[in-house]
Amino acid sequence: MLHERIEALCREFKLPAVAAGYKALADEAAKSSRSYSDFLLGLLECEAKQRSARSKAMMLRTAAFPVLKTLEMFDEKATSIDKTLLNELATLAFVDRKENLLLLGPSGVGKTHLAIALGYLATQKRLRTRFITVADLLLQLESAKHTNQLESYFKRTINANKLLILDEFGYVKLNEEQANLFFQIVNKRYETGSIIITSNLPFTQWKEVLNHDEALTAAILDRLIHHSHILNIQGESYRLRQKRQAGIL
Repeated sequence: MLHERIEALCREFKLPAVAAGYKALADEAAKSSRSYSDFLLGLLECEAKQRSARSKAMMLRTAAFPVLKTLEMFDEKATSIDKTLLNELATLAFVDRKENLLLLGPSGVGKTHLAIALGYLATQKRLRTRFITVADLLLQLESAKHTNQLESYFKRTINANKLLILDEFGYVKLNEEQANLFFQIVNKRYETGSIIITSNLPFTQWKEVLNHDEALTAAILDRLIHHSHILNIQGESYRLRQKRQAGIL
């Protein structure tokens, strides 16, 4: 009856780790003559550890990364990125300061890898993170607008996340409506949350993507660059490098 009552209360107060571990910790405490306070602390630490693990798993799941990439897997020697700068970015201080990170460079130099790796670190610090390609984002925005759910989408996806990662800006040219929606995203995030953007285009060519609207392009870049870190990554495409190492090229 005692064990059943303890387990019932653990369910009521949502303490699954305490329910699973209290017996073993109680036996250990009895054998080592630990105080009641030490026993209670052990239970609470066990619960806190499991809650942290569950929270990290949930943050990772909702981030929607296409694949998992880490900084340990990133070959900075093959690119122009400074190791000191990479270590600074890994602290995620720029996220705390609501600054942006703009990763520019040709295809295959690791822009998306680096964006996902930093996003993964954010999830492990239990920061709400969302990864999405610009093409998919615009499809979702247009769908939300046409169903009168745009404000709900902004609240749920754009504003709710501490870090928003927009991948592959520049691969799809935007029409007038899409360009205006993209401006709304940048404007809503300005000084309220961090954005990481990867792009294969220099800023001088962004106008071509944004419906050739000079005023809109200037407004977007003004907000993105104001509080930002800009990395122009140079190097050989890792895909071509792998082919060459395999003897195919």
